[in-house]
Amino acid sequence: MCEVVKQLKIPSTIYKDDCGYCFETMMNPNYGDSGSTDPEHQLNICLGCFQSFCHEHVGLHQQVVRRAQQSMHDLYLNVCKIERPKAVESAEKRLKLEVQDLSEEELYETIWSLVRINNASVAKLGSSKQKHKLDATVVSKLEQIIHTRSSDFKDMAATWQLEIKPCPHSEQFVVPQDAMPVRETCSDCDLDRNLWLCLHCGNIGCGREQIGIEGHSHALKHYQQSENNHPLAVKLGSLTSESNDIYCYSCNDEVAFPDPNRFSAVLAKFGIDLQGQVAKEKTLVELQVEQNMNWDFQMRDSGNEFTKQIFASKEYGCGLINLGNSCYLNSVVQVLFNGGVKNWNLDMLGDFPRDVVFPSTNLKCQLIKLRNALKIHPEKYQHGIKPASVKKCIGEDNEEFSSGRQQDAMEFLTYFIDKLDRKVFSKTSSSNPNDLMRFMVEDRLECTKCEHVKYSSQVCEILQIPLLDSNDPQFLMDRLHSYFNGESLDIHCPQCSEITVATKNSMLKTAPATLLINPIRIKLQNWTPVKTSNQLFVPGLRDDKRLKLSQFKAHGRQPGEKVFPDSPDGDNDVSESAPSFNPDEDKVISIISMGFSKNAALRALYNNGSEVERALNWIFEHMEDPELNAEFRVPGAKKQAAVVDQEALDSMVSMGLAEHHCRKALILNEGDVTRSVEWVFNNADTLDDDDTQESIDPPASREYGYPGDIPDYTLSAVICHKGNSVQSGHYVAFIKKTVEGEPKWVLYNDEKLMAVGGNENLQEIEKNGYIFVFNRIGTA
Repeated sequence: MCEVVKQLKIPSTIYKDDCGYCFETMMNPNYGDSGSTDPEHQLNICLGCFQSFCHEHVGLHQQVVRRAQQSMHDLYLNVCKIERPKAVESAEKRLKLEVQDLSEEELYETIWSLVRINNASVAKLGSSKQKHKLDATVVSKLEQIIHTRSSDFKDMAATWQLEIKPCPHSEQFVVPQDAMPVRETCSDCDLDRNLWLCLHCGNIGCGREQIGIEGHSHALKHYQQSENNHPLAVKLGSLTSESNDIYCYSCNDEVAFPDPNRFSAVLAKFGIDLQGQVAKEKTLVELQVEQNMNWDFQMRDSGNEFTKQIFASKEYGCGLINLGNSCYLNSVVQVLFNGGVKNWNLDMLGDFPRDVVFPSTNLKCQLIKLRNALKIHPEKYQHGIKPASVKKCIGEDNEEFSSGRQQDAMEFLTYFIDKLDRKVFSKTSSSNPNDLMRFMVEDRLECTKCEHVKYSSQVCEILQIPLLDSNDPQFLMDRLHSYFNGESLDIHCPQCSEITVATKNSMLKTAPATLLINPIRIKLQNWTPVKTSNQLFVPGLRDDKRLKLSQFKAHGRQPGEKVFPDSPDGDNDVSESAPSFNPDEDKVISIISMGFSKNAALRALYNNGSEVERALNWIFEHMEDPELNAEFRVPGAKKQAAVVDQEALDSMVSMGLAEHHCRKALILNEGDVTRSVEWVFNNADTLDDDDTQESIDPPASREYGYPGDIPDYTLSAVICHKGNSVQSGHYVAFIKKTVEGEPKWVLYNDEKLMAVGGNENLQEIEKNGYIFVFNRIGTA
């Protein structure tokens, strides 16, 4: 045994945050005087593959290894950590802002033992309490494993990162020639904290009032009194050489200086040495994190009674711990798994596959692990689960969702649905639960000159409804009427053979089992995307009213209607503008600089007369469109069939690669053999015959949803986003549940679950509702 341990080659990171098959951890609360009791929570780190498993799942791991590798992993390092007693701090110390970065060793006492596990029998070979009896090299190796960084620590090292970019005002900023001495208090109210320095003239003004922080918005008042000519200010209390909070009142967002040296020069004009600054107040990011983690809504309902805490159970599931900026994932997962989308489940996945040795990096295993925690054994996790490995597997092939940055919940929902379709449901014989949210929309286009029409239909998963650019309360039904009333646009009419005005209407051809509605709360303000908080009255939120959509039922082609003639190649093709399109390169670049793809920029400019602001608003309205980032071609311009160079194809096939895989790779990589070979190897695990063929050939037409009359719907869940920035803020989910025999809204705020009521909470939902989930009445 000693020789085996001595020869171990320990990896730089080890997955030891929880069990590979469940969310059991090694962390234990302090037991006080009952130290003799065996810790409840322990993990066994396999010394054969450096994965962690709880006692319940060690046997499953050994079974999988025997089957897949014909070997026996029987040597484990059993580890548990017990929270150390917390020191009682004085009131004076608690009043001071002091960020304490304590190590895990300072927070927890680690107890370990070397064990051999065989057929559920455990033989202890040594322990931390008797390590003096073990070989010193063995102890060193085992403690090296314990101190090796966990996979979770490495993956989340960039947690809470907020991408802050320069704005036109910081890029074009001119260092002031004359500067006044910096005051130590606000110039309007003598407040000595929460102070902001105007970078244009040196005025000191206090910031806005926040929870626990006094402020009177005098810095904003100074900007307004300067006739909006002094937009940039920096927070003094959090200013250091490593971090700064620069706010642009014109752009209404936190910004950065493109040149740090120029920023230092600006501060020097006001007598501030950046290198000598020490932070005395929390940064904007720290304040935002604090707000995000503590967004509990009002804790009393309309009867002035405390809201009811909900304990984890099969009825309500369990909470999901925020990994940093993972609240978008938490809210979407809760709505899908906990009854928001009725009958949506992952039951068809069955039990863990017996041929996957590393479950923590396998998507199917992690989905089963998540399902079991939320639906089968939620009572085990009263303090919530930490879905780090789940998030990693879901977002592994996406730059944004694999990062620690905040993301858009609706974008994640559509991405998650698509990934499940491709990676999971396409490989099962069971029905696809995502189809519950799909339906058909019928588009009707009519030329106002010749009155010819064209009908087409498309699959839809979410209705994105524009809101009015107004601060007045709005009604969802009014917005739906406006949406289905259609729009006028210019088309190239094949009947008139010229550019004409047409009306385009979209109606519901079929009805989904679950209807998702996304009110578009993003608008441009000074060329910056910001999120609005318009109050939106929704049927079923405050009452039992139903969402009635029967008036929006599509009726198809009517008797006597004349359809557009077919084009020479057999297509009934109507271009929604002239075929020629020459976009302004500067406008394309300006949209790309905001984080959108070139294809999205071209598509948006084409559909909006090359006007940048309208194009950006159009992108926000079409974020869930799967074709948004697809290759753009002017409607009416026929794309040539993809031709694969035979010599390149033969070259790849000669390497032993399947011909249909090579053909697809060459098409996607524009004939480049090197990139195509790399693409095949990188996607080898997903390139089965069906997937390949589906990716090259258009899928067979299929109708989704119920074809009959459009039924009524009842509101079942809401995902809310609180915050003004599209890059930050906090997401929570509300799901309608039965609590003590009565229907209540249950708030899923990361790991916290509670039944809420009261007018204040309902107003929060109306102002911050981002995705509304309606279930069809009458579904089983």
